Amino acid sequence: MTCRVVVRIGPEVAHYPPGATFGPRTLVDYEFVWLLAGSARWTCDEPDSTRPEPPTRRHLRPGTLLLARPGMRDHFAWDPTRASLHAFVHFRVLEADLDTLGPPETWPISRALTPADPLAALCRYSLWLGRGRARGTQPGTTRTGQSDRTTDVLGFLLDLFVRGPVPADDEGDEIHPYLARLADHLRRTWRGGGTTPLALTEMAAAAGISTGHLSRLFRAEYGIGPVAAIELVRLARSATLLQRSNLTVGAVASACGFANPFHFSRRFRAVYGVPPRTYRTDRGSDDPLAPLTPAGLLPLAHRLLVDDA
Repeated sequence: MTCRVVVRIGPEVAHYPPGATFGPRTLVDYEFVWLLAGSARWTCDEPDSTRPEPPTRRHLRPGTLLLARPGMRDHFAWDPTRASLHAFVHFRVLEADLDTLGPPETWPISRALTPADPLAALCRYSLWLGRGRARGTQPGTTRTGQSDRTTDVLGFLLDLFVRGPVPADDEGDEIHPYLARLADHLRRTWRGGGTTPLALTEMAAAAGISTGHLSRLFRAEYGIGPVAAIELVRLARSATLLQRSNLTVGAVASACGFANPFHFSRRFRAVYGVPPRTYRTDRGSDDPLAPLTPAGLLPLAHRLLVDDA
């Protein structure tokens, strides 16, 4: 369960002319600040500091998400040469949920977001929800009930901000640089729609290493060779097509790079335990990526079949 928050102000957007400043102010609640345009220099003194420590500083750029906490005394100096724009929301965190995130003084202060970052998507969504707030209503309330959804989104945003997005924090999801290079080459090759197989020599050339090195790397990472690993990914794509398209088995075989339906059916049955037609009719609720899990191939498969889709 994500932590529960109570929205006080926002989500809203503030515009600043070049050279504007804001503060010093002492926060009475939590505030997310998400820079949209321009830049800012943020300075703050930590709350309840018993030691004479230097103030905390951050240079904020578009895509930076800042979390200020109650008791902080902070100051913003906005871009001196161009207009700046930022989104913000003030909120409280229910006391019972603070323990789930650890002491607030240990939380991150800022994170740099990327377009694919789930935090960036949640920021955009919360801002979109904020636009639906009816005129004249209290903060956090709307005509159509967006307030409940806004608090849910902000609670999840805070949870991910503090704990970190799980895939990025899980070192097991990282792909070896040589394998990442090969995956990028395969994704470009497959972008036209057909997941055609590549010869071992071509895969090694794409990775920038020898065939022997590539084979040893695959066996060390996944316990199987590169040709067998990529075939498992192709079969996983075929299982998805069997579940979610009306393509014939022959068309699925062709789209996934198998020479003919007979060869495809034989290889599919060896991995999924049933022929393609039976899988389509009887296994509609199965996870098509399940056979990739034991070998640890999910990160590679996602890079090939999901990322940048």
